[in-house]
Formats: sequence, structure tokens, C-alpha cells
Amino acid sequence: MTLTNNTGQQNCFNLVHTLKGHNSSVYSITFCDGYLYSAAADKLIARWDIQTGEPDNFSIKLDAVPYIIKAIPEYSILIIGLNNGCIHIIDLNQKTEVTCLKHHDSAIFSIEFNSDNGHVYFGDKDGNLSTWDVKNWENLFFFNLDCGKIRDLKYVIAQKQLLVAKYNGDIGIYETEFYNEIKSIAAHENGVSALAYSANDSEIISGGKDAHICCFNLNGEKIKSIPAHNYVIYGLHNFNQEINLSCSRDGSIKVWDRVFSKVLQKIERKNMGHKHSVNQMIILDNDCFATCSDDNSIKVFSLNETF
Repeated sequence: MTLTNNTGQQNCFNLVHTLKGHNSSVYSITFCDGYLYSAAADKLIARWDIQTGEPDNFSIKLDAVPYIIKAIPEYSILIIGLNNGCIHIIDLNQKTEVTCLKHHDSAIFSIEFNSDNGHVYFGDKDGNLSTWDVKNWENLFFFNLDCGKIRDLKYVIAQKQLLVAKYNGDIGIYETEFYNEIKSIAAHENGVSALAYSANDSEIISGGKDAHICCFNLNGEKIKSIPAHNYVIYGLHNFNQEINLSCSRDGSIKVWDRVFSKVLQKIERKNMGHKHSVNQMIILDNDCFATCSDDNSIKVFSLNETF
């Protein structure tokens, strides 16, 4: 049996869990060793068992609001970026703080990890990009890109390049030895808010404040621009060879075909989706993804077996 929604579209994904425990907007989620971690405007970090959908007794109370979190399973650490610029590094095995980085003076909006050379990247509200060694938390580079907020960072393993989503509308492409910019792509007039890479490593995909999704070849030439949502796009992911995902401040999650030519499924409030802005989306494994929202909840979706 193939499930369909009320528009006749096939349900590629079904809702598995709705996680409720925060009493304000959930801004960021991350995944590590079977647990989903969440960060919310209530200044709490919570942890959830992804199999049961239940919280456990792990929690962190913070002095400021966490805007972005990221786990690095290889090092069993959780990184927490706050709205005051502080960055907490937590050892998940020992449940202790490793260090607190205080080089940034404004809100941290993006975190990325380069597994090839063990570098961690942070982008902030004022356009500062910093690079750190994950082994000793030595600051390697600190640049002001004069580009407005850095809303997303994406390390591309195949190209060994760092993509930077700039709120001046450009995508910066940086080599990852000395971090020189090797290309700048004019992408979205009102700011780039999300980045992804195609499954075949041949296209850069961006989402913007203009609610469009754009695709570029590796030379920076625009292949297409799609009016995708009603408001700013907060998340883009290549789920597998056939499916792409996007989420937006408009409260919807869209499942796209591999070339963004067709919406396969739209998940929104009336059909198991969120009530308000979808702030982040992460891939959990080959079958599942999770989202978090201003409606104080986290949702976990699983690929329909018949798809």
C-alpha cells in the first residue's frame, strides 16, 4: 500500500515522533550515537532517545540563548554556539566542559566540521569566520568577511572546499589550507541562508532569504532558480540520490526530486508538520530526518517503505 496525502501526492516520509519538552522555540538540533540533542530559547540543551522519542536525564542550563549546536561523533563532543558569541565545547562521555571559546563578540549562527584536517568552523552575525583545531582548540584563522550574517557553512569533501553562505547575497568558496577565497557566486539578492551539495558532487545548491532555491555548476554559473517557499529557507539537504529536502520559516518542509523540478511531498501543519517556522533540519541516517521549530517541538520523519 502506498500512502497519499490530501493533495494526491505520495507520502515519501511518515511522522515517527513528535518530541515535546522545551517551553520555547527550538533553534537547533544535532545527532550523535543514537541521541538527538536540542537547543532552545529557554536556554536549555536537552537529549532524546531517538528510538523511543523520550528525553533522558542529560541537560545543560546556559546563561545565554543557544542558536546553533553540532555534535562531532568522532571526538564525542557537543559544540554550543550562543547568541552572545561564546562557544561551549562539551565532552559527551565525561559530561564536562572542555573549554569555552570567546573570540566572537556576536551571535554564532553556523558551525561546520572538516573531517579531513580536523578543523571546526564558526560563522557569526557580524560576518566573522573562525577556524579551530579540534584536538587542542587552537585558533588557526579569524577573518571578517564584511558580508553580514554567516547563516550556513558547508564543507565539501570531494572538492576539499568550504562554502560560506553570506547575507550580502554571495556564496564564498574557500580552499581549506590557507582559507583564501577562490570564487564568489552572486546567488540571492537578499542573502544566502542555506547551502547543500548535489548527490553527484556536480552542483552547489543554495536557499535564500528570497525564498528561492538556486543551483549552480562548479564554475559558478546558475543552472536554475526555483520559487520554493513563501519565506526564507532555513535548511537544504540532499537526502539520497533521488530526494532533496528543504524547510522554511513559512512552516513547511518540502520533499523534492533529485533535480528540484517537482515537489514530491509537502509537509505542513495540516498534515503532520510544524505549526510555525522550521528552524533547522538534519539527516539522522539513510531512512530518517528530523526538524525543529518555533512551535517548541522536534519532529522525526521516516522514509516510507513503499517509496
